[in-house]
Amino acid sequence: MVEREVAQRIFAKEFNDSTLNINPGSQDIDNNSVYTPNFIITPIGTKINRLFVVGVVTEVDNLGADNSIWRARIVDPTGAFVVYAGQYQPEASIFLSTLEVPAYVAIVGKARAYIPENGSVYVSVRPEEINLVESSIRDQWLVDTAELTLDRIDTYLMAFSTGLKGSDLYDYLVQNDVSPELADGITLSLGYYQTDENYIEELKTAVRNCLELVEVGTSESSENEPDIEEFLVEIMRELDEGKGVDYGALIDLAQERGVSEKTVEDVVGSMLSNGKCYEPRIGIIKMVS
Repeated sequence: MVEREVAQRIFAKEFNDSTLNINPGSQDIDNNSVYTPNFIITPIGTKINRLFVVGVVTEVDNLGADNSIWRARIVDPTGAFVVYAGQYQPEASIFLSTLEVPAYVAIVGKARAYIPENGSVYVSVRPEEINLVESSIRDQWLVDTAELTLDRIDTYLMAFSTGLKGSDLYDYLVQNDVSPELADGITLSLGYYQTDENYIEELKTAVRNCLELVEVGTSESSENEPDIEEFLVEIMRELDEGKGVDYGALIDLAQERGVSEKTVEDVVGSMLSNGKCYEPRIGIIKMVS
């Protein structure tokens, strides 16, 4: 029986920035064995065959005339995962076809890479399991994924600082208590990507923003301070006739009731980032129920 690969917790930004795909039959770093599973290697060396994602479904599209393929966008604060479910994922296809958007979901799935003739790489997720969850589950996933990502960044930077490459780097990492999977991924990543300090800082900033969103979302407001977010939610419920709220109309009504345009922009921006609302189209804001 073949052991299943661990489902990695990873943010959309790191996943979508990945262009290194290791196909079955590819050589390993010593050129003397082959990978059986398919792996995507990220710019910091995360080695992904399967992944675990929690986020907000903001779009579901039927791509087949006979309802054979469904595509969904699952959003976290750093970006969006693209998910495809077809005839070989019947339960996921039925789930997506009947899902009322927006909704919080948890997905375990296989990482896939599509490489057209122009050489571009498009990564996606093929779901194995998909379920509705509460926002608290999403928040816990953000915390867990942030901690794991920061740990991988630290390990990557340590590996980069050694100046080693190939099997020498792999051996060094394993000897310093790095898992064989991450050691292999980092070794392959350093041999392929031109990951620089700017990218590392971008990724760190994205992770920190995720943690700040959780802290803001779980902190209690002072009894003497109005809850501006709840105030804007009530306005959006008042204005929404089912298709979302015009952003300009939201600002105008909020200003009439004493909230500045800058405050509306800041609070709505935070709500968009943490998945409490989304833009079904430009200029329209809709709550995640």
